[in-house]
Amino acid sequence: MNKHKISIFNDVLGPVMTGPSSSHTAAPGRIGYFISKLSTGFSKVRIAFPACGSYAGTYRGQKSDVGFIAGLMGIHIDDIRFKNALEIARAKGIEFEFNIVDIPAAHPNACTITLENGPKQLRVESISTGGGAFEITSINGTAVQCRGDCHELIGLRVTLGADHILNAMESTLDRMGISFSKRVSVQNVIHFNIDKAPANQDILVLNTLAIESGWVVRHIPPILPVTITGETMPFSSAKELCVFLDKNPMPLWQGAALYESIISGWDEGQVLDYAEGLVAVMKKSVQEGLKADSSKSGFTSPSAHKIRSAKHRGILLDTGVIGDAVLYSTAVMEQNNSMGIIVASPTAGSCGVVPGVLFGIGGLDCMDTRKGAKALLCAGLIGVFIAKQATFAAEVAGCQAECGAASAMAAAVASFSTNTNIILNAASMALQNTLGLICDPVGGRVEIPCVSRNAMAAANAIVSANMSLGGFDAVIPLDETIKAMLEVGKMLPRELRCTGLGGLCNTDTGRAIAKSWECCVSGG
Repeated sequence: MNKHKISIFNDVLGPVMTGPSSSHTAAPGRIGYFISKLSTGFSKVRIAFPACGSYAGTYRGQKSDVGFIAGLMGIHIDDIRFKNALEIARAKGIEFEFNIVDIPAAHPNACTITLENGPKQLRVESISTGGGAFEITSINGTAVQCRGDCHELIGLRVTLGADHILNAMESTLDRMGISFSKRVSVQNVIHFNIDKAPANQDILVLNTLAIESGWVVRHIPPILPVTITGETMPFSSAKELCVFLDKNPMPLWQGAALYESIISGWDEGQVLDYAEGLVAVMKKSVQEGLKADSSKSGFTSPSAHKIRSAKHRGILLDTGVIGDAVLYSTAVMEQNNSMGIIVASPTAGSCGVVPGVLFGIGGLDCMDTRKGAKALLCAGLIGVFIAKQATFAAEVAGCQAECGAASAMAAAVASFSTNTNIILNAASMALQNTLGLICDPVGGRVEIPCVSRNAMAAANAIVSANMSLGGFDAVIPLDETIKAMLEVGKMLPRELRCTGLGGLCNTDTGRAIAKSWECCVSGG
């Protein structure tokens, strides 16, 4: 069970990002950006990936190298410059190297980033936890826990000096009227969570105080869209949701909006407005992916426009809204693979499923965007239950945690206007249908079989919604299905969890593609 508060917009519907991977592109971008706020400047970057982890086999194909360097230079994950980060860094004279090292790792997405500026070093350990979420786990050897969802005040020792700085910082924050919780205070790092941004003059005061003691103070504002409140959440599972709705009848979308209002401090209108903005980004990603001149950045050629042309010529089987959902999901995934802007929902590797179903059913050109926002919130709440009780990380639980989770969320989109029990039943059914789905991205890219698995997951969502609407009982409640998914994921060997070592990656063709792709990216 995830101990953190899960936000729909922080952890499920988002981030809005440059593809191709939320775990391996967006999270590194966010990690790098966080570290950039700690740094006093650097000329060299060394990034180490454990050989037993997932980055080792995928960091080039899924653009982790680009993500880390972009973030370290202060480039956001939705910035047009993001994809060119390595070239920008070289032009600035920044040296960088990526090393695969034979060390143990407590998490498959662990890495160590070391910044050098002459004799000075900043060493940060981090993990990517799925769907673009991340955690800074250590700064200069001191254990911390930073997730980018609140204001952070961090003191770093830069020279030997007096140790009275901690008490002085506490009294200064009190005088400034800034509430805080002390998280870490050891020899080299002081870490506070604070409830609001300090004024610039307050930071100057703190730094003047710190420098006298051989320290430097950094304020790091929230990186995620929602700053988490300290309020108690009304529910965090499907079972608790049903109990809550029995006492407080409302449609599921409104329950989702209430949940996000409590966790964010936003009102219902702000929550709906933000969700409507995500609908707009999703629509654009479909439109861009459907263009015949969609750029190619991997080893496959864009095909969404070919599928649409075949449909117009009448040579496809008539599958109704399923056909449209498949088409749109393919378009979004191809936009993702060309390093275009998409919404991870809940991950970039499964980003085609929810918009595929949303626009497949609602129509690409005639959708009521407010209605679409409400449908997205239903999907988001299903995702909250998955993130809270399991994971979105394929590195932890295989593709069932990505396309399977997205299919469950999309089943809620397809059935959102009905009652909550039908929606939860459809979501459980969709996830049941994908249990055991492995993650085996050929060549380390999010292409084969990822694009067609998104299409499959979109079709599965619509089938599950229809069966639930027709009265079919999934029998196993959603919460139990989620827990089963995590258990199954833990049983999968690491070769089948986004390492590029098993499944289709281990076929003759898969190995040949990986070899040719490795030569291509290394300039061979």
